[in-house]
Amino acid sequence: MPHAILTAILLASGNPGLDSLGARLEDTRIRAAELEAQHAAVSDILVAIHENLLAARAFYAGLEQQEALLLGDLEVIDSRCAAGESLQTALSSSLSEYLVYVYSHRSLLGSEALFCRGGLSRVLRREAYLEFLARRAAEEQIRIGMETDSLSRYRDSLRLAQTEIASLRRQMDEIQERIVSEEGRQAMLRLQLGSELARARDSSAALELERERVSSLVSDLRAASSTVSATLSLVQPSAESVIGNSAGSLPWPAGGEVVRRFGLEVHPVYGTETTSNGISVATPPACDVNAVSGGMVLYAREFPSLGRMVIVDHLDGYYTIYADLGDLDVECGDSVDGGQRLGRAGSLSDGRAGYYFEIRAGGQPVDPEGYLQ
Repeated sequence: MPHAILTAILLASGNPGLDSLGARLEDTRIRAAELEAQHAAVSDILVAIHENLLAARAFYAGLEQQEALLLGDLEVIDSRCAAGESLQTALSSSLSEYLVYVYSHRSLLGSEALFCRGGLSRVLRREAYLEFLARRAAEEQIRIGMETDSLSRYRDSLRLAQTEIASLRRQMDEIQERIVSEEGRQAMLRLQLGSELARARDSSAALELERERVSSLVSDLRAASSTVSATLSLVQPSAESVIGNSAGSLPWPAGGEVVRRFGLEVHPVYGTETTSNGISVATPPACDVNAVSGGMVLYAREFPSLGRMVIVDHLDGYYTIYADLGDLDVECGDSVDGGQRLGRAGSLSDGRAGYYFEIRAGGQPVDPEGYLQ
């Protein structure tokens, strides 16, 4: 008969562990969908980054080609400038020699020129020819000077262009480094997202198996108790019930912060709805969890999705359930007093230290906070 009572208590208003598993499974599936979207987005970013890197490398190669061409042009211009300057120097020397010659032979234009070989006409022809050569040399010197100046200006512009291209090339080096760094960062992020996605999928699969197992267990419990439950009716609380008459004054099993309240709750991010038949209380690690009133231990061992659990029958139509415990100090069939330690706090579903607590009146869950101090 105690097994049938236990089954009736757990099945009277559904299985809280099964509801919790369903909510966690839904949260995990939503998380997996978000990770898949992020993974796809990062893949698109990686494609765009790779395309930018290819474009940057092509532009960089173009800069290197332009720089090589400029260096070739500069070599040619430097050579032509050197040749022009050399020719200009030679012409200047020739003009200087001519001026020296004219100065040294200026007396030939006097009376002696009449008695020299060839006479005056030869002297005049020679002087005219020398003047022609001098004018041509002067004109050529001016032309070469202008060409040399033009080449020098062009050489200066080429060197300025070379400086600008070198600066652009340095900038492209930095851009390529940043692009490669970002590509590596995004690739690492993609790997991390892939790992998280794989874990989420594995977690989802494990939760689905656990939910199916718990659902099967509940079905088996219902089937096993079908012959008894037809004739079994849970004792309803009486007017003399200790817990019923202690509403608002019962001691807490263990002090702490209520992190999940009784009843319907909507997830703040995913919008999913879950129903809790009790409350979850965060506490210091391994603190004592005590019976709120005297009674008999109806159940004291592991229960699917609720961890180590103790059910106390207070023999007046009320039952209290203590779950998510770290260890147990009582066994099934033990009599306990109010305030007696049943075990220690374990871990809640979010990883925090704490315990889960229910009060049932005639098998129906009621809000424990309405009974506790």
